[in-house]
Amino acid sequence: PSCPGRCPRGAPLPPPRHRLWRRSPCRTPPPGFPAPGRVAVGGAAMAGAAGEAHKARGNALLKDGDFEGAVAAYGEAIAADAAVAAYWSNRSHARLRAGDAEGALADAAEVARLEPRWAKSHFRRALALKELGRPRDAAEACTEGLKFAANDAEAGELRKLREVMACASAALALSGWWHGMVSKELGGFMQEFCFLPEGELRCAVYGQELPGTYALHDVEVSAGGALRGGVDVRLNGEKVPYLFRLQGGDVLDLCCPMTSPPERPRSFDGPGYVGMRKGRDEAASGTKELPEGERVLRYLGELAEATESRVPTSDGGAAGDRAAEKLLEEAEGGGTVNSRQLVGAETLEDKAKKMAQDNHVQALRLKYTDAIDQIAQKLLKGELDASKAYPAVAKDLQRALRRLGCGAPGAAE
Repeated sequence: PSCPGRCPRGAPLPPPRHRLWRRSPCRTPPPGFPAPGRVAVGGAAMAGAAGEAHKARGNALLKDGDFEGAVAAYGEAIAADAAVAAYWSNRSHARLRAGDAEGALADAAEVARLEPRWAKSHFRRALALKELGRPRDAAEACTEGLKFAANDAEAGELRKLREVMACASAALALSGWWHGMVSKELGGFMQEFCFLPEGELRCAVYGQELPGTYALHDVEVSAGGALRGGVDVRLNGEKVPYLFRLQGGDVLDLCCPMTSPPERPRSFDGPGYVGMRKGRDEAASGTKELPEGERVLRYLGELAEATESRVPTSDGGAAGDRAAEKLLEEAEGGGTVNSRQLVGAETLEDKAKKMAQDNHVQALRLKYTDAIDQIAQKLLKGELDASKAYPAVAKDLQRALRRLGCGAPGAAE
């Protein structure tokens, strides 16, 4: 029979007609038949309540330190309603506390899929990546999360983690030996750095190693994974603030300051720049195999060349002659070589030349060792007779001393 707009009340339809009623234009169901939508709405409400109950239980277990129990509870919340990002986020946190970083990362990825504009989803992902030893990816996740930080507290937390992860990423990328030729203005010698764990550093010049430390600052990770920031290198108690850049591959760009007091450069150019390659310099060799007298002679010769070509003079060669002795005296006792007091009024060019000379003299001391430097000082001061100490090279030593403006016992006139 047709339905004239309303079903007859009190006359239940046979079971098969219930299905037909769902497709009919009639909107008033027979007695006892649920109204449209009530089943779906009621089911969602029940699922939501169950999910929240499981979540609350997971929170309590997490607070009590039962991380495995919390993971299970949050899993039941997800089973009740998998569309709630907070359940996945909480389980990611619990899994991380339970030592399951892979599981934590998988849950964090689901949070980011459900709520891509929720900063916490990216924070959870960054924490999991940190535990998995992927600091560069963790830093990038923090950068993504900062786009959606809801307040200063969220932004501060993300920035703090990003800074730590960026520095950790740079430390991993820098680890090991690097070598490169410094500019002619700074001496034109091969320099090697070895970045070790815990901020330990080895610097090698002409095969002679010098221990030191390094510290990373303001490291940035670009979208392409390139690293750039500051690295403070400390050798012999003197700190040099370098600017560094790693763009992948085996090339490290370094730039040291050419100002006094030293300030970190802002670009990779000028005489302070050096491009370093991964690994050690195969051609680097020391002078240990040479006799002591020959090493002293070479040291004095190279010192004379550095003095003659680097120190600005206004009174002919006399200032250059006096400079060498002053430089050696300043170096005595392990102090830092400094040429700032060699002349009076200084131009910017003069300062750059003196800084270059300081670096060159430091490199020579590394190359020939402090022991050779101390012998050279005694020869320069006349405290050691070249003809008696090193008769085989006495005449050459005397010529080198005269070149530095110093007489010597036993010198031929």
